[in-house]
Amino acid sequence: MVNKPLQGIRVVDLSRVFAMPYAGAYLADMGAEVIKIDTHHSQFVDTTRTLNGPYPENQPGDNYWERGGTFQTLNRGKRSLTLDLRVPDSISIIKDLMQISDIFLENFTPRVLARFGLDYPTLKNIKPDLIMVSNTGYGHNGPFSNFGAMATALEPTHGTGAFTGYRDSTYDGHSIEGTVPNKIANSYTDFLASWTAQLAILGSLIHRTKTGQGSWVDLAMYQVGTSFMGEGLLDYTFNQTRSRRIGNRHEYFAPHGCFPCKGKDEWVVLAIRNNDEWKSFCSLLGKDNLAQDNRFKDPVSRHSHQDDLDPFIKEWTRQYKQTRVMEILQNNGIPCGAVLNALGMLSDPNFRARGFFESVDHTAETGLGKREYVSRGWHLKSSDVTIRGQAPQMGEANDYVLRDMLGLGESDISYLDEKEAIGKQLAGASIPSMVPLRRQEELGWVAGYDPDYKEKLESND
Repeated sequence: MVNKPLQGIRVVDLSRVFAMPYAGAYLADMGAEVIKIDTHHSQFVDTTRTLNGPYPENQPGDNYWERGGTFQTLNRGKRSLTLDLRVPDSISIIKDLMQISDIFLENFTPRVLARFGLDYPTLKNIKPDLIMVSNTGYGHNGPFSNFGAMATALEPTHGTGAFTGYRDSTYDGHSIEGTVPNKIANSYTDFLASWTAQLAILGSLIHRTKTGQGSWVDLAMYQVGTSFMGEGLLDYTFNQTRSRRIGNRHEYFAPHGCFPCKGKDEWVVLAIRNNDEWKSFCSLLGKDNLAQDNRFKDPVSRHSHQDDLDPFIKEWTRQYKQTRVMEILQNNGIPCGAVLNALGMLSDPNFRARGFFESVDHTAETGLGKREYVSRGWHLKSSDVTIRGQAPQMGEANDYVLRDMLGLGESDISYLDEKEAIGKQLAGASIPSMVPLRRQEELGWVAGYDPDYKEKLESND
């Protein structure tokens, strides 16, 4: 018998967009049956079905809502049940489904599910041992609780704009008046919320096993983001000092930074933590005299004079490809990592050795063929944890859930169909217009376009 950690666990996923759908995908990887409450009405559909792409060869296709890479990643291995929450029977179906399920995922503001009678106090009466995860921007209490949120707009609330980005031009902990705090590249709070939810779910399952009681996980994304801010907050509470934005430098390690390598747009990041590493590094550079220079005698001195050091480091790193620099330094006990772009990550030998990118065969209807997706950053050596298949086609599990699982008769299903509560084709939308990839490159929307990326990938294997 195949050992799937969450086999026998059923999840109802009413969430949208990123954080909670991704949590549901991980649960599916671990063997849970995840039923995504979908809709075929375009004004309410999960936007990752319709807006995000990316589409193969930049072509949405007639059934574009089945083809987007983002939707496929976040909803892999799930089943799709389409419902229209405006139809009262849909709410009854969800409540019936909840009675035979274990976990409920949602990410609406508090007032929304309360209006539908799908809030935790109501569902607890239906299913006392239910584990419910409510993922909101600001939590279910407090003055901001009813505010909507998305990760990119949440970043300022947990400090990333104030703590990250280019180095401050002043050394008093204050930015120059008029300068704008930086945004980070991705909405990383979504990922943090997803992983936090998974931890809370697994802990709640253990708690339920011990006590028979369910749990309500009230997950506030801005708290999750703040909990990862680290020393900047601590330093202020302990010492009332404001941290500076430091760019690629580090307050305690020096030299520390990002340096160019031999290849086109190739870089490495390195960190020297102590004097022993510094002496070893100087030897590798062929500049033992630097280790004796008073400007660089200790971490504090090196930090103050790193601008003087950078030319020597760049001169050395530019001699080698980035992977070679990393190998040399790591083999000598010095932390170093290559700055990988998308091609570099896809061809990285360590990722490949660990099976980090998993192949999924898609049905002919999607036109996606075989595609690779990011899996998980961990292995369970004794369990079968893997991507179970493609994201569900819209409404593919309608009959399974309504007839086989809930026991609805044909007349009931026909009624739902007549009310347009269920469906398998997206209604009320048009095929997204796409800007050609070459034009996107010309406009600066993308850094570059590699039509021969498959050949490049093979050459890097």
